[in-house]
Amino acid sequence: MRPLAVERSSADGSELLVVAGEIDVATSAGLIGALNGAVTDAVHPLVVDLSAVDFMDSTGLALLLGAYKRLQRRGRGFAVVCPGGPLKRIFEVTDLVDLLKVSPSRESALRAAAAAQVV
Repeated sequence: MRPLAVERSSADGSELLVVAGEIDVATSAGLIGALNGAVTDAVHPLVVDLSAVDFMDSTGLALLLGAYKRLQRRGRGFAVVCPGGPLKRIFEVTDLVDLLKVSPSRESALRAAAAAQVV
């Protein structure tokens, strides 16, 4: 099990959270804090990059969905970077690919989040 690491930065007019490791009930506190901070401070769209995440359970999915809903109420865009594989399958099975704007690359996620931003 890899510990969870979350790094926050700004990129191309969006807030970016880069997540690495495993997201589950035992490691979710780090992601909760980072998401809450990014959502609370959101002036720009938020992109969550899960490219380096090895595993995510329903806890992580619930956190992402909650962040999306909070940002949507404030007119802020949201997208997730998730290349193909088992992690993307979670979004497909739960039918959240379109809602959360799950994209295979950071560039496409940045575009999707910006397009969802209400000015």
